[in-house]
Amino acid sequence: MSEPLGIALVGCGTVGGGVAKLLLGHADRLAARAGRPLALRRVVVRDPHKPRAADLPAGVVSTDLAAALADPQVHVVCELAGGTTFARRAVLDALAAGKHVVTANKALLAGHGPE
Repeated sequence: MSEPLGIALVGCGTVGGGVAKLLLGHADRLAARAGRPLALRRVVVRDPHKPRAADLPAGVVSTDLAAALADPQVHVVCELAGGTTFARRAVLDALAAGKHVVTANKALLAGHGPE
């Protein structure tokens, strides 16, 4: 298999926790479908001490979006924070850093919320 695809999650609430569980708990199945391993490299949250649904590896959780975007092992940023203000900034910064972005944030995509 080829080099792992590094993933950073921005947000780890209900949806982000579910995505993290899938990435960590079904790594072999996801790698087979993707044609390469998917590696959870970073998880950016507001409160790193809050209990999470997923059992995240040590050193992955942080409040530092800039560090996640500067990490050369992060190829894809999944925006799972919701809302529009922080989410918009995170998506624009990720794109500016040359990262691929995944979001299902309809309000953000529709252009609703503050600029």
